[in-house]
Amino acid sequence: MSTTTVNAIRQKTTIAVAQIRSNDDPIHNLEISKRVIKKAAKAGAKAIFLPEASDFINQNYEESRKLSLPLNQHKYTIGLQELAKQLKVIISVGIHEGPEDEKEKRFYNTHVLIGDNGNILASYRKLHLYDVELTKPPNEDGSIPPPMRTGESDRILPGQKVVPPVEVQGLGKLGLEICYDIRFPELSIILTRLGATTLLFPSAFMVKTGRDHWATLCRSQAIQSQSFVIASAQYGAHNPKRTSWGESIAFDAWGKQLGRLRSVDDTPPGEDKEIEQLYEEEGEFFLAEIDDQIIKDIRNQIPLAVQRRKDIYGVVDENIQ
Repeated sequence: MSTTTVNAIRQKTTIAVAQIRSNDDPIHNLEISKRVIKKAAKAGAKAIFLPEASDFINQNYEESRKLSLPLNQHKYTIGLQELAKQLKVIISVGIHEGPEDEKEKRFYNTHVLIGDNGNILASYRKLHLYDVELTKPPNEDGSIPPPMRTGESDRILPGQKVVPPVEVQGLGKLGLEICYDIRFPELSIILTRLGATTLLFPSAFMVKTGRDHWATLCRSQAIQSQSFVIASAQYGAHNPKRTSWGESIAFDAWGKQLGRLRSVDDTPPGEDKEIEQLYEEEGEFFLAEIDDQIIKDIRNQIPLAVQRRKDIYGVVDENIQ
């Protein structure tokens, strides 16, 4: 069969990787999310990928807990379910989910996958929580400031299970992760062993780690897992104390970049007002294509799955089904 014939029968699906800047108001964020989804769908996207914490980013823990409702009561998520059904598109999004125990003061950081019929296909609760202490540069007088501590576990409950990949027509099998999970290759190994062909990382990376690590981590995951990596991200200043790096990005299984959006370092000072208005109204997105045949070709060329030395070092959690 000729190359021309092979390419003619290969099915490719157009997706949109979206970047927004959520604030503390879920109603506002729902409207922003709807606008960018509608615009992406009009451009031909059959699936739209939104960042982590798209429903809200709020400094107040008590308010955050009140806004974090079970999925069947979660107005932001329900709004996207209605839109997915209306537009016949797949939506991936990160939200805050209330726990089963109403007395529990913490809540979940959850990744929800919504089908084109409006149903929730899967939900995954973040396993690895962002508890870090990042050093700051010395002050002008040479003194060393205290480290910047971020303790996600102060208000977030850790997930307790791996969610098996979800097969979606035209997209292959989707493996659900969130942000900081990208630093733990074990989870991606498990998901690809269970059949994942695309790994999803809705994120809200901090500026320091985003600048130095983000794109490298995303590309390395794609190459090591031999999967598409789709990493939608929050961008810009959410409040006086919280800024996200941005740089939504996607790679194919060879590590080829399929698209990229701006980081906070990419915004020239003269464009601040224009970009501010863009993110106040709808955010932005790029289009890319998912071609499952690429995964098969690359995994056939470099057969990592059969070359792992299980006889020497075993395979992490190989009993997970």
